[in-house]
Amino acid sequence: MRNFSGKAPTFVVWVISLVLFVVALLAHFGVVRLGAPIATWSWIIGFGLLLIACRVKGL
Repeated sequence: MRNFSGKAPTFVVWVISLVLFVVALLAHFGVVRLGAPIATWSWIIGFGLLLIACRVKGL
């Protein structure tokens, strides 16, 4: 099995991803009124950033 050398994301990246996820979650349940593209892209970008941060050292 391959040995992945990914590192945990920094606190700043984790907080940004969490905020984007919360925005998407609130928009999905109708707590805040945002356009569908904003809600969709906020979780996509947040999740992608978190995945990239787990692989890129120092992010």
